[in-house]
Amino acid sequence: MPLRLPQRDANGLVLPHDHEGISAGDGVIRRISELQIVLDKSGGRRLSSMAFKASAGENGGMSVDLEALIVEAGEDPRRYVTTPRWTGSVRFEADRLREEKFSVGYDPLPDNPCHGEVWGAFTKSQQRNLRRMATWFVKIPGVMISAD
Repeated sequence: MPLRLPQRDANGLVLPHDHEGISAGDGVIRRISELQIVLDKSGGRRLSSMAFKASAGENGGMSVDLEALIVEAGEDPRRYVTTPRWTGSVRFEADRLREEKFSVGYDPLPDNPCHGEVWGAFTKSQQRNLRRMATWFVKIPGVMISAD
């Protein structure tokens, strides 16, 4: 079932919200690029904190793709979120994000109708917890989610 379109502000930006159409167990996918990978202290590669932060700007959240919408559109979610720029992705479940006091919303874009946002404070503690709860969706060989 398609999601109800979210409210927008005077500038056309989606207002932060927790969308009632995104169910507790729904997959929330965060795309990962090489720019979000760093070397750890032992010389291994891991995801940087950038992968677990909100974008800058007004109403900025953490950009994600909503797995249920991708499936509903008849697409393969792993292919949908992988491009030359986005070589990997991690997955969360909506209810786990909400347990961390994040809002999970729908933010369709002209070139990505399955786009969503995760809004919240993104404190250091929340970012650590995001890292802990993330699981590889499309794994990047040789890259760890966490150094610990």
